[in-house]
Amino acid sequence: MSASAATLTLHNREIFERNVTRGLVAGAAAGTLHFLANKCGLLLGSLLGFKAMAFPAPDQVHVLPLTYAAIAATTVALARGDKLDRLLLIALGVVLPAVPWALGISFGWTVALSGAAAGALMVRAHLCEMGEEGTVAAGRPGPLNYVLGALLTSGLAVAGVAVARSLGAWLQDASMPSLLLAVFGGVVLSLFSAIGSIGGHLALRPDPVEARCEEVIPRLAGDLKALASRALTLYQQCGKSLQELPREPAREEMARTLSRMTREAVDLAAEWSGLEVQLQTSAAHDLAAQLQDLVASAEKTKDAVAKKQLEMGAQALREEMEHLQELATQRERIVAKLKAEVALLERARVALLGMRSGQMSIKAAELSALARRFNSLSSLTTAEARMADAVATSAELAQHELDTATTAVDAGAAGEPLPPSPEPKVRA
Repeated sequence: MSASAATLTLHNREIFERNVTRGLVAGAAAGTLHFLANKCGLLLGSLLGFKAMAFPAPDQVHVLPLTYAAIAATTVALARGDKLDRLLLIALGVVLPAVPWALGISFGWTVALSGAAAGALMVRAHLCEMGEEGTVAAGRPGPLNYVLGALLTSGLAVAGVAVARSLGAWLQDASMPSLLLAVFGGVVLSLFSAIGSIGGHLALRPDPVEARCEEVIPRLAGDLKALASRALTLYQQCGKSLQELPREPAREEMARTLSRMTREAVDLAAEWSGLEVQLQTSAAHDLAAQLQDLVASAEKTKDAVAKKQLEMGAQALREEMEHLQELATQRERIVAKLKAEVALLERARVALLGMRSGQMSIKAAELSALARRFNSLSSLTTAEARMADAVATSAELAQHELDTATTAVDAGAAGEPLPPSPEPKVRA
């Protein structure tokens, strides 16, 4: 995924549209609260010597500034995540936007800083809703999104104040009732603030597993490319199914398991991608033809030195052919491992499709059990593949040492000088 494509794509559009709708409702509530606060201020103003005025008067003469009320109400309405996340976001949504109002700075900077705090909190709320570890095949907000959300909401909040005051003054001249005027002002201010939450839906960090797959798959070929592509497709399908499930620890456990399985499969394919050229049938045929030519030439020549050199060349080609055969065997094991991982991902996809109905508690229990089962199966498959490879390597080294020892004994019995012992070939 290119950076420009990520910047221009609006991720999770339905969530953004829902947030804007929630913001409008929160703005109406903030306008109503502002109206009631000013009514109380009018009752107490004569006693305290304070003359309260309602919107569209400047916020400095409001008992409860409508701009702050709308920004804070929007931030609180967009708080998502689990119970603890929501409580923290609601508390911060009330406190942080209020801090600039206590600093005694200019009104424009007060609104801008208040909007910036709200924008960063709305990005955090979006991340809490998705879950930092509970998402599969989906972009995730990063530090850039916090900065983007703060800047956008800051500018939009200032613009919203100007628009709300202009329209409010025009409606006041049209004799709109004070309550409706306050509600209208709150809705306009909250609309601009809620649009600032788009910062959490643009330029998201790509899913690390998807990014790794998109980097590796174009370099693969043959069975490895087909299996890696299938694993990525299944991973994305599992991600769509997981998004429809409630955010639970079991969902995050399943997401971690799926990410690990897919990442291991793609990394394994990447490690063996460079052997495709060496293992081509034409390469083996070329070596066989060269070996046959050397053997025939050694049989025809009468010069002892030339014959010895030809025989040494033939022996080197035989060792190379044996090495290619060993690599081909290892590749078969790797392909078998990848097929097993893809099969597990397929089972996970089908299992997640079957969990779209039923009670939430049953879903969580089933999801946790599935995650543990797939995790154990994947670990078992990896362990078996490593064990089989280690056993095969040990057997080949033992046979090589036996052949070397037998050759040395035969040569010593015939009275010939013992050849130097070749270093055993250690497989990569």
